[in-house]
Amino acid sequence: MANDRGRLLRLLADIKDNTADYFKNPRKYLDALKDITTRSGFDSAGFVFKDSYERKELEAILAELTLLTQAAATTEEFKTVDIRSLPRIGKKMAESLDKQGIRTVEDMFYHFPYRYEYIGETLSGKKALTGVFKTGGIMLTKNRKRLYKAVFQADFGQFAAVWFHFSAKFPAGVLKEGEKYTLYGQSGTFGGLDSIVHPQFIKESEMGEIMPVYTLPKTVAQKVYHAAVKAALERYLGLVPDYLPARYETRYKYPSAKESLKLIHNPDTPYELSALSDRSHPAYQRFIYEELFYLQMGLLYKKKAYTRQEGIRFDIKMEYLEWIKKLLPFKFTHAQKKVMAEIFNDMSATGQMNRLVQGDVGSGKTIVAFTAGLVAVKNGWQVAVIAPTEVLARQHMANLVKLIQGTDVTAALLTGSMTNAEKKRTKEMIAAGHMDFVVGTHAVIQENADFMRLGLAIIDEQHRFGVEQRKTLIEKGYMPDILLMTATPIPRTLALSFYGDLDISIIDEMPPGRTPIITKHSNKIEDAHRLIADEIAKGHGAYVIYPLIDTSEKLDLKAATDEYEKLCEIFGEANVGLLHGRMKHEQKQALMDAFKAGNIKILVSTTVVEVGVDVPQATVMVIENSERFGLSQLHQLRGRVGRSHRQSYCMLITGKEVSEEGRERINAMCRHADGFRLSEIDLEMRGPGDFFGTRQSGLPEFQFSNIVRDVKVLQAARNDAAEVLAEDPSLSMPKNAVIKQVLAKKWKKELEYIDIA
Repeated sequence: MANDRGRLLRLLADIKDNTADYFKNPRKYLDALKDITTRSGFDSAGFVFKDSYERKELEAILAELTLLTQAAATTEEFKTVDIRSLPRIGKKMAESLDKQGIRTVEDMFYHFPYRYEYIGETLSGKKALTGVFKTGGIMLTKNRKRLYKAVFQADFGQFAAVWFHFSAKFPAGVLKEGEKYTLYGQSGTFGGLDSIVHPQFIKESEMGEIMPVYTLPKTVAQKVYHAAVKAALERYLGLVPDYLPARYETRYKYPSAKESLKLIHNPDTPYELSALSDRSHPAYQRFIYEELFYLQMGLLYKKKAYTRQEGIRFDIKMEYLEWIKKLLPFKFTHAQKKVMAEIFNDMSATGQMNRLVQGDVGSGKTIVAFTAGLVAVKNGWQVAVIAPTEVLARQHMANLVKLIQGTDVTAALLTGSMTNAEKKRTKEMIAAGHMDFVVGTHAVIQENADFMRLGLAIIDEQHRFGVEQRKTLIEKGYMPDILLMTATPIPRTLALSFYGDLDISIIDEMPPGRTPIITKHSNKIEDAHRLIADEIAKGHGAYVIYPLIDTSEKLDLKAATDEYEKLCEIFGEANVGLLHGRMKHEQKQALMDAFKAGNIKILVSTTVVEVGVDVPQATVMVIENSERFGLSQLHQLRGRVGRSHRQSYCMLITGKEVSEEGRERINAMCRHADGFRLSEIDLEMRGPGDFFGTRQSGLPEFQFSNIVRDVKVLQAARNDAAEVLAEDPSLSMPKNAVIKQVLAKKWKKELEYIDIA
C-alpha cells in the first residue's frame, strides 16, 4: 500500500510537471491512475474511466487526485511526527504535554490558543516598558505581605516592577545592575511610580508581536511552547491534509486548512484577535464546520443505512386498531395520534424503523408504544420492552397487564433480580414463542434470552442505552423495528447532534383533565410541612426528596435519613416511609406499593423516584436542597405529581445562600412548566457536554464546536450532508472520495454496526 501511495504521488507530480500534455493526451495518465487504484484498493475513490473527457472532467479528476494523495500519503506521515523532534521539547516537557493529549505535531496543530496577547499598549491595561535596572529588594506591604520591587530608569523617568510571588533565584537572580530590560505586563502605580505587576521579560524586538496563550500544564512555559509550534508550522504545515472538499471552502469563504492553522497560531494583525478569541473568525469557523459536517455525514449515512436494511413489513389493519381502541379507557390526544401515524408508516415500510419518541413527563408515550406493540403482536411477532431500572420495568409490566387483561395476549417480566429458576423458565417460554411481550431491564439484551420472532424493541429512556446495546439486540439475529422513548426533552440542536441518525417524533400535548402543577420556592422547610399537612388531610400523598443518603460534611446537605426521623416526629412513624438506592429491590417494591395504596402518606426518598413512578393520588413534591439538582432532574421529579385531576404542588426548598446559577434554575422552574423550554435553558446553562450527565457512547467528541453557540453552522452542515447523500447515497462519486475516506476513519466503529445490521 505504501508503494502505491508513492506511485500516486509520483503520478500527480508528473501531471503537474506536464499539465498541458495531461489535457492534450490524458489517456496515458488516466490509464496509470486506473492501474494504481485498481491494484491498491483506492478504487473506492470512484474515478470514472472512459474513452474521452471534457476539460472540466479532467480538472475535476486532477482536483480529486490531489485531495486523495493528500489524504492517503501525507496524513500517515504527519500523524506520527513526535513533538520531541521539535526544538526545546525534551523528555520531561513531552511527558507533561502527553498528559494533556499533545503527543504529535498533529495534536499540537489542533490544540488551539484560547486567547491572545498583543505585546504593546492594550485596552486591558497591559503595556511594555524599557529601562535600565537600578535597584531591587524585598518589601513589606501595610498588610505585612512580602513582595519584591525592582526600580528601572527609563527615558521618561523611573518605573517599578513588582512581584508578589518570587524566590531567591527569581527575579533577583536574573536582574543585573546597569543592564537594560524590556518588561511587559499589567500596568498600574506603586509607591508613586508607574509600575508593572508580575511582568514578563521580553526582547525589544518583540514589541508589537502577538503572543498566543494556550491551555498548558504549569511546567510548560507559553513562550517555549509557542516557539515549538512555530518550528512545527515551518517544517510540517505543508503536510496538513485538507479534509474539507474545496466546494464548501468556496461556498462559505473559508481559508484552507493550512491557511487556517497558520492564522490561528500566528495571527497577522491585532485586529483579528477579537474574532479569533470568540471563535467567529473564518479560520476557526472552518474547523467548526468541518467537524459538524462529518458528524452529520456519519449520522445521516447511518440513517440511510437503516432504511436500506430489509426490516419487517407490518400489516396495519383497521380491525387491529379497532380492537386496541376497545382496550383503552381514554381517547388519544391529537399529538398521540400524529405520532402513532408516524410509527405506523415506519412499521408498514420495508426498511427498519429507528424512531425516537420524545414527550414531556405524563404526555402518554408509553401507551403509544404499547399500541405499536399490540399491532406487532397481532402480526404474529414478539415485542421486547426494555427499561433502565427494575422499578420502571415492573411498572411497565403492571400497566401492560392492565391493558391486555381479558385478551389472549401474553406478557413476561425478565429482570436481574429474578432467581435462576425463574429466569430459566421465563426464557424457555420466550424462546418457544409463548410470550408476546417481554418486559425487562438490560437483562433482556445482555443475558442469553432468545426470542422466537422478535419484531419490535421498545427501549425506554433511550439516552441510557448506547450504540453497544442496540448492536447487541440486533446481533441476536433479528432485525426488529426499534422504537425509543425518552421523557427527557431534548433541545433541537442536541437532537440533531446526538440523534441525527434517528427519526424523531414529539408528543407535545398533555392528556385532558390534568391540572397544571403550582411550583413555589422557599428557604423554610416549615412552609413545606404546612403544605404536606394540608394535602394529607385531603387523603393525598407527598414526596420529600433529598440529594444524598448520608450526611456529608463537605456539602451542607440534609440527608434523607436525618429528615425521615424529623418527619416521623411531626406526622407519625406509620405515615412516613424512607426509600433509597441502597435498599434491596423487594424492600423498594413493598414501600412503593404501600405508598400507592395510601398506607404511607409521605415518601422520603433520594432521586430513585425520578423516572417512571406513577402514583396518581400524590399531589406534593418537596425537593430539599433543590439548588443542587440540574434543571432536567428537577423537572423529572416534578412530573411525579400532577398525574390526575387533583391540584398538585412542587415546593423547591433551598439554603439561604444559593449560587447565581442555582437561582437561575429555581426561577426557571417557577416560570416554566414546558419541559422543552426548560431543556433549552438547561442546555444554555450547562453546555452540551453535561446535558445527559454522561457522554453518549458511539459519538465523536466535539473538539472545536459548541452546538449551542454554533447552531447555525450545525444546521448548514446538516443540509450540506443531506445534499451530498441525496445525490450520491453510496459516496461513490470522485468528488466525494475524500468524504468517504474521512467518514470511514472517524466513524469506523459505528459503520461496522451498520454492516452488522
